[in-house]
Amino acid sequence: MESSNISFGHLADGGEVRKVTIADGGYKVSILTLGAIIQSFEVPCAGKVRNIVFSSPRLEDYIGDGSYKGQVVAPYANRIAKARFMLDGVEYKLDVNNGENNLHSGSANLGQKNWDIIFQTDNSLVLNTVHRHMEGGFPGNIGITVSYLLEKGRLSISYTMHSDRRCVVNPTNHSYFNLKGDGSSILDHSVRISADRVVLVSEDLIPTQASPVAGSDFDFTTSHLVGERRQGKYDHAFVFTAEKKAVVECAGLRLTVDTDRPAMQLYTGEFNPNCSSLWPHSGPFCALALETSEWPDAVNRSDFPSAVLEPGKVFKSRTSYTVEEV
Repeated sequence: MESSNISFGHLADGGEVRKVTIADGGYKVSILTLGAIIQSFEVPCAGKVRNIVFSSPRLEDYIGDGSYKGQVVAPYANRIAKARFMLDGVEYKLDVNNGENNLHSGSANLGQKNWDIIFQTDNSLVLNTVHRHMEGGFPGNIGITVSYLLEKGRLSISYTMHSDRRCVVNPTNHSYFNLKGDGSSILDHSVRISADRVVLVSEDLIPTQASPVAGSDFDFTTSHLVGERRQGKYDHAFVFTAEKKAVVECAGLRLTVDTDRPAMQLYTGEFNPNCSSLWPHSGPFCALALETSEWPDAVNRSDFPSAVLEPGKVFKSRTSYTVEEV
């Protein structure tokens, strides 16, 4: 085992960010208390070790990070049209931070909070934090606990959320993956998604309708290279079939995503920044995100499944990322 718990630096308010490394069977995952961020995911391949997530060795690259790399985004991931929604006859106005819309909860995003460590073992970590009522415009005092469990090449992420009043919740992990482990283009990664529908979007990436993928550039029911169609430009939610699985392959590794969530946002990193990185390369298309989630903008769409959490009820969800040599 090579588990550890060390300082990663300090925030402007003096709070210390810890870096916790969990390990099992030759695999290692490092997680920051800031944003419950996955800072590295090291896997063995061909006798060497690769870090397969877009990450930085510097705390400053995570503070105010507009690419959201590695973060647990909550209370509500993805875009909310016009940065507002109605709930029980009340209009909630949110931060406008993406055109005229709200993206990834704006200033309420828990990916920028320093979480508390609740429990740690050699191969697991439990963190929690609280969203306060009306932070960033979102209702509810919402408690959230995130658990990481590493079992050889399988990293499982479990979410638990509860609130004192009706609210909307849609957490995700915003890690970016590159199976080559070097930040070079992911346009050569093959992707298969067990999704029969895709949520089409407007120019500002707000959902318009769910459409069948069959025969379209969004059909990943069989494997396709990322760069094979649409110049590799995807930032869309795919609606899962009952299988709820995605598979990515490249450079001798296979990454399998399993979840109980109804959808997954595939973002191929067209606007990824050049920044200090654990890889030799970074920038556009250096890594892709696989964000399991509710349907985007469900808070404004009666035709989409509800993302409302009732007081006294508990939201629970699990997503796992399994890496293996092929």
